[in-house]
Amino acid sequence: MSILFEPTQIGRYTVRNRIFMAPMSRYRASKDGINPSSTAEYYRQRASAGLIVAESTRINAWSGGINCPGIYTPEQVASWKKTTEAVRKQGGVIFLQLWHAGRAAHQSLLPKGREVVAPSAISSLQEVLTEEGMAIPTPPRALTLGEISELREDFAHATRNALAAGFDGVEIHAAGGFLIDTFLQETTNQRKDRYGGSLENRFRFLKEVTKDAIEILGADRVAVKLSPTSLYNDMGNGEVLDTFKYVISQLNQYGLAFLEVNEEMPSTELPAQKRKIVDTLRTLWTGPYIGNGNFTAQSGAERISQGKATAISYGRSFLANPDLPLRYAQNAALNELDASTLYGGDHKGYTDYPTLHEQ
Repeated sequence: MSILFEPTQIGRYTVRNRIFMAPMSRYRASKDGINPSSTAEYYRQRASAGLIVAESTRINAWSGGINCPGIYTPEQVASWKKTTEAVRKQGGVIFLQLWHAGRAAHQSLLPKGREVVAPSAISSLQEVLTEEGMAIPTPPRALTLGEISELREDFAHATRNALAAGFDGVEIHAAGGFLIDTFLQETTNQRKDRYGGSLENRFRFLKEVTKDAIEILGADRVAVKLSPTSLYNDMGNGEVLDTFKYVISQLNQYGLAFLEVNEEMPSTELPAQKRKIVDTLRTLWTGPYIGNGNFTAQSGAERISQGKATAISYGRSFLANPDLPLRYAQNAALNELDASTLYGGDHKGYTDYPTLHEQ
């Protein structure tokens, strides 16, 4: 498995290994999107990753999500700066994932005067977490052209703030059935204007957000996440192969730092037909490729050795094992994940998982 521990070039950075930390929501920020002090410690503990992609972070006050951090106010920027400084002191590299929930949101979590919106008024039945527990998302209304322009500026503003907060780059969340993903796929985008219909039109919003981020940071500090075959948030149907062939062919032109692809959701197995789609799309991407989803140390190393990935982003394994690269290097046992502490709460299940040294 030595290939996991080889340095590799990701954009402008030479990272020390190919074991990346995937972005994972923990819902521990305040209602106004400010991280607790423990967030800096949480990411510091995991800074031995080749690269960290910090959790889904709201680009504006109406992005949705319960207790998700934000990156649109000075106070949020200041709270994130503690994290980037802590990671940098450990020699780590950290990107911030920029996110808007789109239709995967509940009206109760939005500020007064804002509604749940999406490219088209098509609902999702995938439950989301609210103050009252799990609930079906509020049916969305279609975005106006003015709101799309506002969202584009909010993504750009969030990118500037990520730079001010000390992040090494940003990852644009275009996966998981959230806002940008629903622009891309024809089953959730039935618009008749310049943001719907053709492949070119459905790609337009991601194109605009990506080009804006490149203008601010440089292409070698901008990444995109996709999930072509995921069924999460009622996605992954329709002509996904043709759609994402086009998306990848367009993104190839920008020289991005990397593309992260969610290949499988936790505790699922990708059907053979969809695995074929993932493998086909992989052959089309020309830059650094980060595979994500249900990988072990062995399967991750195998994927990299086969030339099918540059690195692997690990999710739940990194939550329970802050020193995951060391454990993989020593073939050590892994801590068991406490699923009851995944979302919300305090330090328990957040910063208290022991390292090998502590054990």
